[in-house]
Amino acid sequence: MMKIFQGLLIGLGSVVLIGFIALFSGTLVYWLWPIAIPAAFPGLVENGVLTSELMWWPAVCLTWVCGILLKSSQTNNNNK
Repeated sequence: MMKIFQGLLIGLGSVVLIGFIALFSGTLVYWLWPIAIPAAFPGLVENGVLTSELMWWPAVCLTWVCGILLKSSQTNNNNK
């Protein structure tokens, strides 16, 4: 019974930690987007290809999707 409780606690802790990291990194993107994107890509912002401002929830989703895509593109070279 104790091992089941311990496993559930570890699983729940992992979900909370991943959620916190996604929210924190999304908030950083939300804060930096209006400064960095127009400075890095002024022509794309001027033409309307990129937006000059990003809402908070799309920023969180963007960082989450980019993190998943980057992690999935890494190869595992460990030979067991």
